[in-house]
Amino acid sequence: MRDTPIGRRGLLAGAAAGAALGATPALAQFPSFGSIGGGDIGNLVGQVSGVLAGMTFTEADEIAMGEGYYERFIDQSGGLYNSRVDQEALQRFAQPVIATTRRAGLPWRIVLIDNDTVNAWALPGGKIAVYKGLLRYVATPEELAAVISHEVGHAELSHGAAQIKNKRFTQGMSNIAKQRIVDHVAAGKTGAVGALVTNEFLTALEGPIFDMITGGYSQDLEYAADGHIVGVFHTIGYDTARATIFYNTMLRLMPPGTKATTSLYATHPGTKDRIKRLEKAIAADKSPMGSNVGHPGWAELKTSFPTRTRFRLA
Repeated sequence: MRDTPIGRRGLLAGAAAGAALGATPALAQFPSFGSIGGGDIGNLVGQVSGVLAGMTFTEADEIAMGEGYYERFIDQSGGLYNSRVDQEALQRFAQPVIATTRRAGLPWRIVLIDNDTVNAWALPGGKIAVYKGLLRYVATPEELAAVISHEVGHAELSHGAAQIKNKRFTQGMSNIAKQRIVDHVAAGKTGAVGALVTNEFLTALEGPIFDMITGGYSQDLEYAADGHIVGVFHTIGYDTARATIFYNTMLRLMPPGTKATTSLYATHPGTKDRIKRLEKAIAADKSPMGSNVGHPGWAELKTSFPTRTRFRLA
């Protein structure tokens, strides 16, 4: 493995949506576009952002999206790392972080991905993935806890649903994806709750959503997920002063001017700015400190993925 955060992008999309997608509840209520014909269809392409902005997500919808995309996105990211010991160690390590959630109804799950990239991502509905490459650059358990807390924050705060409503998300969709939505509307599937939510519709969103989770959310959502770390650390009893360590590691891994980005290296916001904001949040937080529950699974993960020599802390 190269001593670098830049690994493979991932595999191409796999088979069409499985039964989980076919059984999903309505993701949203779409506005009716009235009669469709002739030039109206072409006009709908420009209204796709309005369709997405009009979505109303419930917790059940978020769960359905997470369940529907999770296995496919795991495959696209590199597949599950083939070690039950390490998968279970990561799950044990993440459990104290996940236990802080106020959304106990989400079917939380975290897996280790067989990918040497330094990255992690979260889908709506509490579905999280950590790349094995990241484990070689975390020198302390608090660094890994900060990464997981950040990803939990994305799911906890419904960032996936919020991002889909963003015009930038629509701009990132291919014309083919937009046309699929238009075709569904043109077929008369309008005006009813979930009328467009079919396998084909979710497939149309698959690429943009995968890019969203692996390439970074919008600036304000990334800031919010960073802020979530502070509350998690205080609730568990982890030293909040260590919450920024991994961000400084990212600066060493991805110096200014580097073009490649992942969700952890999103160009917006910049890493230095994120560190400053996180430090301010730590200084301002006055919530009571919990009792440190330790770091279950950490020793096993470090046995399998020792920290790169120059990133070890003295």
